[in-house]
Amino acid sequence: MAFHIVGSGIKLGEHLLSAQQLDEKLQLPSTTCAKRYGIESRYWATNTQSALSMAADALALAFAEAQCDWQDIDLLIYASGTHHQALPYDAAGLLHHISCPHPVASFDINSTCLSFLTALDMAQAAIVAGRYQRIAIVSSELASPTTRHQEPEVSTLFADGAAAFIIEAAPERKGLQAIKFETHSYGYEYCQIRAGGSALNTRDTSYDALVRASQFDMQGKTLFRQAARLLPTFVSQTLRSAELSMAEIDAVIPHQASFLALARLPKLLQLESEKICNHVSWLGNQVSASIPTVLHLQRQAYGDNARGKKLLLLGTAAGLSLGMGVLTL
Repeated sequence: MAFHIVGSGIKLGEHLLSAQQLDEKLQLPSTTCAKRYGIESRYWATNTQSALSMAADALALAFAEAQCDWQDIDLLIYASGTHHQALPYDAAGLLHHISCPHPVASFDINSTCLSFLTALDMAQAAIVAGRYQRIAIVSSELASPTTRHQEPEVSTLFADGAAAFIIEAAPERKGLQAIKFETHSYGYEYCQIRAGGSALNTRDTSYDALVRASQFDMQGKTLFRQAARLLPTFVSQTLRSAELSMAEIDAVIPHQASFLALARLPKLLQLESEKICNHVSWLGNQVSASIPTVLHLQRQAYGDNARGKKLLLLGTAAGLSLGMGVLTL
């Protein structure tokens, strides 16, 4: 027993900025974004958009393709790295936002940039266990507000968006294969938003300190060096354990970590660049929404030829965590 995808949809931030506009907005020298950071555009959320509204829009498109509605859903998984608010949890927030007319089992998953892949793994396990038959998964991120006042490498990278998938139990399908996750504890401080939890006591922390702690902090070069050191062995060993080879992979769906990371991925994995779905120039890094957004775009590109394609979903996340899975469409 595994699953197949019956619907997907995406929603991007509605404020589209060209590379030149981003230079001006961030007060950078002309052509910095295009020439130094490989940027064509970025989609930022408008003041009327929220993570919940983008999630709802993406889910509406996924429902339309799947030709189903909330009464057909057994479980909602909201899989994101940042939160709409601390409490209640985001899946409940989304159901409240849309005034869902039916009670639905729901929960959140947060493994930052790997949240969607983790949710897909947990969803398959739940389907195999016979708990659920049709599951909605949504990842939605407002990343840009937490990064706009950081150094240019960070403030130019992130974008906002949501992606949603409806998956359905299917005995004849393979679903996820070669699935593996691992977390290296020494990388915990490489990517952080320190506020938002109990680590900073609001009674003992100044307002200015809380504002600073609410901004995204990333040691990008250190993170990339460690990920580049770990990824080749991680991928090869996981494929080998599932008796799969890179030659059997039709496309790689990577987390859109950065322009540099995507540029170096073909050499790291020893495969042709054409197999790697690289949209970071115009989509940017959407945190947890990156992998499902690119997966949706690849499904669209295949169209009627999608059945049987093997996709390697791959990424790194704050933690420092690595994750991958081979998905057969």
